[in-house]
Amino acid sequence: MQDDHRHYVLEYVNFLRGFLCDDVDMINAVFDCSNGAAGPIIERLFPDSIIVNGKPDGNFPNHAPDPLHAGSLDMLMRKVVSERADIGIIFDADGDRAFFVDDQGRAVDPDVITYLLLWSLKPNKFISDIKTGWLIKRQPFSAKRIESRTGHYFIKQAMRARGAEFGHEESGHYYFKNFFHCDSGIMAAVEVLNALAKLPYQLSEFVDLLPVTYKSAEINFPVPFASHDSLLANIEAMYIKDATRCSKLDGIRFEFTEPNWWFNVRFSNTEPLARLNMEAKDKDVYDAELKKLTELLKNSKQKG
Repeated sequence: MQDDHRHYVLEYVNFLRGFLCDDVDMINAVFDCSNGAAGPIIERLFPDSIIVNGKPDGNFPNHAPDPLHAGSLDMLMRKVVSERADIGIIFDADGDRAFFVDDQGRAVDPDVITYLLLWSLKPNKFISDIKTGWLIKRQPFSAKRIESRTGHYFIKQAMRARGAEFGHEESGHYYFKNFFHCDSGIMAAVEVLNALAKLPYQLSEFVDLLPVTYKSAEINFPVPFASHDSLLANIEAMYIKDATRCSKLDGIRFEFTEPNWWFNVRFSNTEPLARLNMEAKDKDVYDAELKKLTELLKNSKQKG
């Protein structure tokens, strides 16, 4: 049984190696496998790289298994800086998500990584979920963007149905047609390294060349299941008059032009939570509108 396991690992590593371009060897990368499933693969796929937390350990002794958890990126950030690495890559426990740190030790927004992958992969069509920000909605590439509900089930279904080569979510999921239309943190790492090998400058410079906006992380608010419909109705009544676009594909999303900002409120399928994402071009607009939405969503809990 152990020999069979080793055979399948090596077969998988060889499959992934087939996607790596030659120049990736020139990139100094640091990997944090979060003591999860990616470790044994990364150790064989990138044997000359710096790897931390590579041994699977269900106790997760070094940081939380979710890279979005506060503090989970700290070790990787420090290691990238101390090793003067070109990039840091961290996986979640089961390896289906990946997040990235630039050569200055800064966390890179998943939308920026998506932008980099669009530039490198040049897909004809790609899938985005409803939370996607301006950088991707207004990307200058010739790829056709198709909007989907959030969640791997919906993204994969949309990719197959619409013939898309790539898909992404803000939560660190990246989907590839040549990976069976599925999400893979390791495949995302491979393609980001391929893209970085083609860049004429460092990842931090690529990040700094992009426009600056003010974008929230996903913010959760307790909202009873019974209050979902009334909350969406209240939001629509409050914002529909001034909006330039409204989508009800997944919860509700409004976009505005004067001033420029957008938000999406959708619901968890498994927990009594409303999830808010928003973005604005102006910091004062961002602060003011986030405050109003926060009060609205908190009041919905009290009414429920």
